[in-house]
Amino acid sequence: FLPGQGAFQHAPLYTAARMTRYWYCGSDPPKFVRDHVISVYAPLKPTMCYSTSDSPSGDEDARFWQSEEECSCMPSPAAPPPSPRLPTKIYFCGQPGIWPKFDRALKANKCYFSTKLQKQEVMDAGVNVYPDEQSCQCHPLPSPPPPPPPPSP
Repeated sequence: FLPGQGAFQHAPLYTAARMTRYWYCGSDPPKFVRDHVISVYAPLKPTMCYSTSDSPSGDEDARFWQSEEECSCMPSPAAPPPSPRLPTKIYFCGQPGIWPKFDRALKANKCYFSTKLQKQEVMDAGVNVYPDEQSCQCHPLPSPPPPPPPPSP
C-alpha cells in the first residue's frame, strides 16, 4: 500500500452512501494493522497518515481521525539539546601549594582564575577557592622569620 492510502485498498463501492474512512498515524496503528498488515508489508512511516475503512471500535490503543486533514502525525518537538556549559571559572590565590600546576611563577598575593582546574584539585593543594574575583582575598605570605641570633660567646 502507499502512504496516505489505507492498509487495504478495496474496489470502490458503488452505493449512494459514502464509505467511512478512519485515519491513523504510522506511529500508532490500530491493532489489526499491527497484528496482520505490518508483518506482511513494509513498516509504516511514523509521520505519515494512513486510512482504513475498518471500524476502529474495540481498539482503544490507537488514535483515529475522521478526515485526512485532521490527521496529525507530527512528532512532539524534541526537547532542545542542553546548552553547552561554559567552563566554570574558579578563583584562587597563587600560593605555593598550587605552583606545581603551572609552568610560570605565581604571586601569593595575587588572585588567579582557571577554567581547567577543578575546585577540589585546588583545595587538595591546600589553596582556598573563591566563587568570584571580588571574594578572592589574597594576602602576601608572611616574611620568613629572621635567622636566629648568633650564639653568645
